[in-house]
Amino acid sequence: MKSLKTKIIMSLLLTMCSFTTSLADSGYVFKGKIGKYPIVLTIWATAAFADGEYYYVSQGKNKPLKLQGNYDTEGYEDDVWYFTETVNGKRNGAFKLKWRRSVDNGYKRMTGTYVNIKGNSYYVNLTCVKVINNPDHI
Repeated sequence: MKSLKTKIIMSLLLTMCSFTTSLADSGYVFKGKIGKYPIVLTIWATAAFADGEYYYVSQGKNKPLKLQGNYDTEGYEDDVWYFTETVNGKRNGAFKLKWRRSVDNGYKRMTGTYVNIKGNSYYVNLTCVKVINNPDHI
């Protein structure tokens, strides 16, 4: 009986550890363009939430724009992420990006649209150049 209880407890612990690992924070660095403007974007993502920043290459690393986002959990579209851009704590724009986060895909591509506060829309095309697995981010 004791052996069965131990097996059950160990199975539960293993399941919990696996679930926690799947939600662990991972970092991604993307390079690409918003419209014709080159950017570098870094995000830290769990299974459903992400935050990070990006900067326009022409402006340099010292002028990052903050991002917060989430996965489309409503299931209206597969692999869609929504990000809000803020500058000095105020909403400045929004992204709707298709990002298939899978090992098979290699996390490589993120495409979609960016709409600035004025309502202008731009095509976004990004390629992942670096993956940082389970960093000490949180």
